[in-house]
Amino acid sequence: MTESVLLTSGAYSAPSIIAGAQRCVNLYPEVTPGDTHPPVPVTHYPRPGKTFLGSAQSSGGGINGPGRGLYTDSNNRLYCVVADILYFVDVNFQFFPLGNLAPSDHIVSFADNGIAAGNTILLVDGLPNSGYTFNMTTLAFAPLVDGTGLFTGADVVKYLQTFFILNTIPNNQNFIISQPNAATFDPLDIASKSSYPDNLSTLFIRQRELWLMGAQTTEPWFLSGAQDFPFEAIPSTFVAYGVLAKYSPVFADDSIFWLSQNTQGKAIFVKSNNYSAERISTHAIEAEIQKYTTPGDCVGSVYQANGHTFIVFTFQTDDRTWVYDLATKQWYQSAWTDNNGIIHRDRAMLFTQAYGKTIGLDWETGELYEINPNVYQDNGDDIQCIRGFPTLVAQLDRVSHWSLTAYMEVGTLSDPNLPGAILNLRVSDDGGKTFPAVYQTSLGKQGDYLTTPQFTRLGMARNRVYELFWTANMKTALNAVYVDVEKAES
Repeated sequence: MTESVLLTSGAYSAPSIIAGAQRCVNLYPEVTPGDTHPPVPVTHYPRPGKTFLGSAQSSGGGINGPGRGLYTDSNNRLYCVVADILYFVDVNFQFFPLGNLAPSDHIVSFADNGIAAGNTILLVDGLPNSGYTFNMTTLAFAPLVDGTGLFTGADVVKYLQTFFILNTIPNNQNFIISQPNAATFDPLDIASKSSYPDNLSTLFIRQRELWLMGAQTTEPWFLSGAQDFPFEAIPSTFVAYGVLAKYSPVFADDSIFWLSQNTQGKAIFVKSNNYSAERISTHAIEAEIQKYTTPGDCVGSVYQANGHTFIVFTFQTDDRTWVYDLATKQWYQSAWTDNNGIIHRDRAMLFTQAYGKTIGLDWETGELYEINPNVYQDNGDDIQCIRGFPTLVAQLDRVSHWSLTAYMEVGTLSDPNLPGAILNLRVSDDGGKTFPAVYQTSLGKQGDYLTTPQFTRLGMARNRVYELFWTANMKTALNAVYVDVEKAES
């Protein structure tokens, strides 16, 4: 009897593996429209690869270092912070240093007020009394000097309708606004959350609203234009979820996405839905995050590829990257594999669009990459794709597994002289706890489009889990597997 094993979800490694041990690494599912009569409802594609664009070192005279910030201004010009240096990056991806920041490993935040208004970009780096401005036309760089004493440092800066808006550190209670179309301040332009007495962790803009995100709750405000202070809380609105990781909020598709916490607990990913928080994470994702030692250093970013909006959450200390696909509402793990076979977080942590390209910034080296779904390596390094399948169990009876056939796109190597890439199959007979057996077969040479990856003589099991993995510098896709099984004689 041949059993079809379809893949209809993303990653789901449940708190107990008897409920599911489906890893999904560097693969995203895409639902094929039913009216096209597809052979299977869902196909898995490798996530986009990376090609090198430029770096401080390759531009001559610079030194590579941790990537801390990436920003495209309202005039479509690109900037990044590598180590403690702010760079302008031109259309040829040459790096030009603009100035030095105070030494730190914090993520930086940018906002600008447009060339026609104030012609200024404001940058903050999470250090007390530390901020910088630079001119969008001349690129003249200078530390932010505030003679009023209102500015004491900030983690984040946003811009809304002529105002720069910043949280305040180290007191983490207030937010301040600038003078219209300027990076200067009035000592009276300060306010705080009022509905709940938690600290202000960060702030964000949703459409034309200011969301004050505290440690346990969130308050949406609007620009009322009042004479004493131009922002006010929106009446009768209150979001009962705060933010666990201050750099996690991301804006996409008219909503804010973030890693939340509130008075009941923590580590649920949510999105804004009108004036409430809607859960988007699964129990499996939440159980995974609860294991992490430092979930508060999660950094969020977003990019698009092939109609998918990928919301990327990187856990820096715990070395993991999880991606939420807005098109399918499914999750996958994005990773790179070192020379010892150890999986780490994705090389790119921050993303933007500039000069007609989707760009990612390397968290370790500060190199810039083009994110491209038609590239199947990360800057020349192989991308390891891993997909676990649902557990095969027949009322816990022993079942003979005669063969497994993978339904995949194969034979797409660009070089006819290269041998076919290898498809690996891991086998677990304890429901996914261990995978001692590994089998191999070919994904076909160039033009071998009818190659059928198949594994035979796979033994007997009561509680079988299969996991496919491969690295291939070629186009691949995974539809399903077909397993030839037979119930053993009792």
